[in-house]
Amino acid sequence: MQALRVASRFVGAGLLDQVVIATANAANTLLGGILLPKDQFGALALALSVGYFSMYLNRAFVGDVLLALASRFDGEHRGRLIRNGLTTALCSGVTTMIVFTVLWLAWPHDGNIDLDELIWLVPFMVPLMLHDTARCDYLADRRPDKALGIDLVWAGTQGVVIVLMILTGNESPGGFLAAWGIGATAGATVYLLRGRTLPWRGNPKAWLAETRHLSGWFTATAIVAQVQVLSISFLVAGKLSKIELGNLRFVQTVQLQPVQNLVAAIQGLLVPRASRAAADAAKPGAEGAEAAATLRRQTRQLALAFAVLGTLMVVIVWPLVSWVLTATDKFAEAAPLALPIALQGAVYLLQVPFTAAMRGMHRARMLFVQYVVFATVSLTGLSVGASQGLQGAAWGLLTGSTTGLICMVVLYGYALKSVGPPAPSPAPRLDATQKA
Repeated sequence: MQALRVASRFVGAGLLDQVVIATANAANTLLGGILLPKDQFGALALALSVGYFSMYLNRAFVGDVLLALASRFDGEHRGRLIRNGLTTALCSGVTTMIVFTVLWLAWPHDGNIDLDELIWLVPFMVPLMLHDTARCDYLADRRPDKALGIDLVWAGTQGVVIVLMILTGNESPGGFLAAWGIGATAGATVYLLRGRTLPWRGNPKAWLAETRHLSGWFTATAIVAQVQVLSISFLVAGKLSKIELGNLRFVQTVQLQPVQNLVAAIQGLLVPRASRAAADAAKPGAEGAEAAATLRRQTRQLALAFAVLGTLMVVIVWPLVSWVLTATDKFAEAAPLALPIALQGAVYLLQVPFTAAMRGMHRARMLFVQYVVFATVSLTGLSVGASQGLQGAAWGLLTGSTTGLICMVVLYGYALKSVGPPAPSPAPRLDATQKA
């Protein structure tokens, strides 16, 4: 009973933590969609897409590696990984600041694809990278309550800034972006002060040398995934309009982003557990066989549970979101997007246990292959579907997500063949002389 209570608190803290950080990330899009004119909201959505792109690249190179690798170690080895990871995140933030500044200066300011608001993110890229890495540190150490603490600081600070902006009547895309960055700065500062940590004490070269078997493939996978996300924004804005991009992003934020945040929360809890199980499965004897069986059983049970959850979500959320959008004048034309986006969310849910198992087994190359297939089919479907308007583009994206799920399941089945204790070596064959 005591173990059950501890497990419940662990899972509860992890899910609540993701709810908090998801609220902080979604607040800009939701409130921006409500309070800003549609053309300004489209510019905000585009700047956020570029900001998320850089943050998720850093997560792949540092945070995801901590979840899959640091969770296997304790003591000085783990401490060294954390120090090197934080310094690497610091370097990523500084590099991103420079890239964003150059991009903002070089980008034409009179086109349909508007990056004018990107400059507001430049001062905050370092704390955004550090905070995201700090969360992964706590999750890898199986301390979601600590991650929840710094995320509450982020969300609370961001909320205060947004409220002040609304009360003073100064709502703007730049204001929402600055509020997001200020919240991340507060959260990262608390993490550094709590651990008395200096983020420049690590060694990025040592990080790359020790983690390149994961960080390289994880980063390549993230590049494909985030290029796919960015391409959606640029393709929709280019082939359709900024207003239609705003419609798509608003419905995705309301309907798909909560699912993606739930996926991220569960991944943060499952990947360290799957990683330890995969490491134990390599041990000889009964212990290795039991760990391999546990990993298989966990994946199978979670897949069934998420299939049921995804079905319920489509049945309940689709008509509800469609009705709410229809009842509003501002986003009434986006109501037909509710069904394909709800189905896309169900596909993402079903894929969770397979992705977690693959990350835990350190099958980084296979994950890269899956994302290439997913991104290729998604962008092809988007381009073809966009000829029929925004609704056709949404159905094209669903085609890519479904193909990605099928590919992930196939690769998972292949990877399972190598999970478990090594087979015993066959007895040596004796020649005639030895037999005599």
